[in-house]
Amino acid sequence: MLRHIPNLVTVLRGVGGIAGAWLLLQSAGAALEETAVFYAVLSGLIFVAAALTDWLDGWLARRFSAASALGALLDPIADKMLTGSYLIAYTLIAGGNPALAVPVGIILLRDIIVTGVRLSGPPRSEGAYAVTNDAKAKTALTMIVVALPFVLIAMGFVDVADWFYIWVGGVWLCAALTVWSAIPYLRAALKNNLR
Repeated sequence: MLRHIPNLVTVLRGVGGIAGAWLLLQSAGAALEETAVFYAVLSGLIFVAAALTDWLDGWLARRFSAASALGALLDPIADKMLTGSYLIAYTLIAGGNPALAVPVGIILLRDIIVTGVRLSGPPRSEGAYAVTNDAKAKTALTMIVVALPFVLIAMGFVDVADWFYIWVGGVWLCAALTVWSAIPYLRAALKNNLR
């Protein structure tokens, strides 16, 4: 039973991303300020808790000797669900502002392509496409950038217009690293298809 806990934590991270992003959208559309603050705080707490599980599931898998091919597959998908859901929510809240929508679209498209490459690739026993260090750095940076609006508002920077485009620059940086980190997967897929 303990061997299933790491994968359960991973799945909860992905589900938490969707739930937290939904709460963020509810916050933006709330009629009362108290309701908006409640939903926003809850959304922020869910994001922080879910982001911490990115470390926790791996630790649990090692602790219970429960590392598995399924866990290795689910982990990056859960990360993408977490960050992607919040980025979509931010884009909707910003009214589809192209300055934000374009890099978010790039991130989402890359994540869909790389996930497809990983799913269609060889099984783990035959040299599946492992998560690269660049991809891990991209995920860490994206989680920080997604958390930043919560941090800024909690610190009293409540006028979003003061920092929105600086933050969008961070999203563009994530998009650039996202494209860069996709290259090894695409090269490996091309090499495997040419065999």
